[in-house]
Amino acid sequence: MRLSRVSCASHLARGMRSVHTRPQPLHLQSESPLIRPHNVASSSSSSSAVIAKPNDFLLWPEFFNVEETKALLQMALWKLDRVDSSLKRRRKGKDTPKSLTTSSVEADELQSLFNRQYGFKEGHYDSVIHRYRETLLSSLPPSPSSTLVSSLSKLYSLLPRRQEHQSQSISTEVDADLENLPPQGTITHLLHLSPEGEILPHVDNLEASGSVICGVSLGAERTLRLQHKDRKNEGWDVRLNSGSVYLQR
Repeated sequence: MRLSRVSCASHLARGMRSVHTRPQPLHLQSESPLIRPHNVASSSSSSSAVIAKPNDFLLWPEFFNVEETKALLQMALWKLDRVDSSLKRRRKGKDTPKSLTTSSVEADELQSLFNRQYGFKEGHYDSVIHRYRETLLSSLPPSPSSTLVSSLSKLYSLLPRRQEHQSQSISTEVDADLENLPPQGTITHLLHLSPEGEILPHVDNLEASGSVICGVSLGAERTLRLQHKDRKNEGWDVRLNSGSVYLQR
C-alpha cells in the first residue's frame, strides 16, 4: 500500500473553533508527477485548455493528514460494515498479508483497519464497478469525534455553493456542524474497492451525480484515468494517494 507522508494534526476539543487554510490545488495543466498526460496534445497548454479548462478538475494531493484520514476511513468502514451481510471476522493469523508494500508507520496503522473478510460484489448493475462494496452516508456514527466532524466540514467546504458563503480561511463551529453533516442538497457515496476492484471508463450521469463531484481517496493509491469521450488517446492519468481530494466539474 502506498500512502502519502503527511504530518499529524492535534485533536480539536468539542465546542472550539477550527480554522482551515485551504492549500492551492493542482489542475490538469500543472507540472506534477501526480498528473501524466496521455500524449503531447494533452500536455501542451493550448490543446489541453481546449480539452479541459483549469477549473474543470482540481486536485489537492495531501488535503487530509494521517489523523484525519484515519478518522474518515474508520467512519467509512463502520458504515459499509453495517450493510455488509456476508461480513466475517478474519481469523487471527489468517487472511492477513505477510508483508505490506510500504514499511511506513502510517501505512501499517491504516492497513490494520482493514481487518475483516469483506463481502465484495462482483459487478455493479451498470457493469462499470467491479469487486466493491458501497453505501450512502446519510448520518454520522453515534458520538463522532471532533476530528471526524472537522474533517468532513473541511471536505464539504470545497463544494462551490458552500464556497459562496465562506472565505479562504474557513472557521467552523464543531457542535453546529453536527446538525449539518452531510449538508443538505449533497449525496455522499461510500465506495470500497477490493485490491482487485476497479471502476471502468464511463460518463457520469449529471441527473444522478450532479454537476460537481468531489472525491476522497483513502487507503491504497489508485490511478484515475480521464479520457476525452470521443478522442480516446487524449486525457490524463491522475495518481490519487491516500488523503488526496479531487473536484471534478
